[in-house]
Amino acid sequence: MPPQDPFHLAQAKDALGRGNHWFQRGCPAEADRYFELGLEQARLADDVPLIVKSLNARGAALMSQDDLDGAALVLERALELSVSLDARPELDSVLGNLGLLALRAGRADDAREMWGQAAQEATAKGLGPILYHCNLARLEMAAGNAAWKEYAAQALAEAAEPGAPESAVADAYNLAAISALEDGDEGQAERFLDLALELDRKNENQRGLAQDLETLAGIQAKTGRPLLAAASLDRAFYLWAALRDRQAQARVLSSLESLSGSSGHPKSTQGYREVLRKPGLFNPIDRLCP
Repeated sequence: MPPQDPFHLAQAKDALGRGNHWFQRGCPAEADRYFELGLEQARLADDVPLIVKSLNARGAALMSQDDLDGAALVLERALELSVSLDARPELDSVLGNLGLLALRAGRADDAREMWGQAAQEATAKGLGPILYHCNLARLEMAAGNAAWKEYAAQALAEAAEPGAPESAVADAYNLAAISALEDGDEGQAERFLDLALELDRKNENQRGLAQDLETLAGIQAKTGRPLLAAASLDRAFYLWAALRDRQAQARVLSSLESLSGSSGHPKSTQGYREVLRKPGLFNPIDRLCP
């Protein structure tokens, strides 16, 4: 048996584990409480990599609570501390979170730069850059730049590498499905989408599932299955509602209205509009948080 960790180090690791549990459940406030405790204990143990990890985790939790200023402060501390060490612990992840922060703040060019640096850092350390290539693909796709397909192809190739995070692998499959659909290969698109759905359902990755269902609806609509497409969009809408992503909800609602108007099967969207207008009508994740 390996030797047990000293008290404060063990406490820091335990707190980070508990924080990750609550973060994955969609409870960032409770997660941050544990991440802050982990940071305190890591400082008492003077474990610098764990301090960086705790700061990085706190940045993600604060971002999820829309505290962008607080997130920027702790992520900048994490960056400064990481680059002060030769090993540069957690640097690619910190850069990745800084990219997300920049995107949330409306600075797409900064996000692009941060994710490019994160991918280079991950590659230099022998880690897979798939997560950052997926992020870059979605950034370029949202901007209408054809370069998104290159990043998507890179991510798909990296999906086969051992140890690639399953959430990122599922995202790579989703992007591959969108690319295949654009190229007119609906069969290939559906095969990739099945792989994405399998992984995201296995891990109960709500954000991934919502993206998958939107893509699936696009495939179903294009292949003459409007009723199935409407059902997929319905499921995507409520997943986005649970995740409190009003922009995504509005996008799905627009797709539902367009589908209803063109399919010959009119469907009332009043219920969706009510949920969009009053988020408290559907917040199952919030109700499970302490």
